[in-house]
Amino acid sequence: MEWLTDPELNGGGALMDFGCYGANLSTWLMNGERPISVTAVTQQLNPADNPKVDDEATIILTYPDSQTIVEASWNWPIGRKDMEIYGLTGAVFADNGSQLRLRIAEGYDGFSEEKFDLEPRKSPFDDPFMMLLSVVRGKVKLDNFDLSSLENNMIVMEILQAAKESAEGGRTVYLSKK
Repeated sequence: MEWLTDPELNGGGALMDFGCYGANLSTWLMNGERPISVTAVTQQLNPADNPKVDDEATIILTYPDSQTIVEASWNWPIGRKDMEIYGLTGAVFADNGSQLRLRIAEGYDGFSEEKFDLEPRKSPFDDPFMMLLSVVRGKVKLDNFDLSSLENNMIVMEILQAAKESAEGGRTVYLSKK
């Protein structure tokens, strides 16, 4: 795992490693829309374990009608795979890969909540290597901005490059229109 903490082999630390998940999900949720701008701040809070790379990053993606905040960290004491989405009248909380909570606002302080337990994903979607094999063999066709699609991940790489430039330069990076 030495490559993970080598800035030349990996391109960065937590920003690249965990930042990709948030950028990927945001691109998918936004149907492939590229953000207007990317702002990132990185820190090295644990230099003993990560002497060459950041281990903490916050990335802000701005869109015309929304904002995504990505928290990429190697410093959490427990593993996290969660997401929160806030809308005008409610919020969705993905607490992990199989449980969702939907909260609908009732005034400012109140809300109703519904919980959902998701079914396990069916093959080949439950195994990344089987998924790749199925795509390569033409058994699965991905939508343009599917989480695993090339189109989605090209935007993710653009976002991560802009985040790296933002953190290094201490400024917001504006993406050109394509």
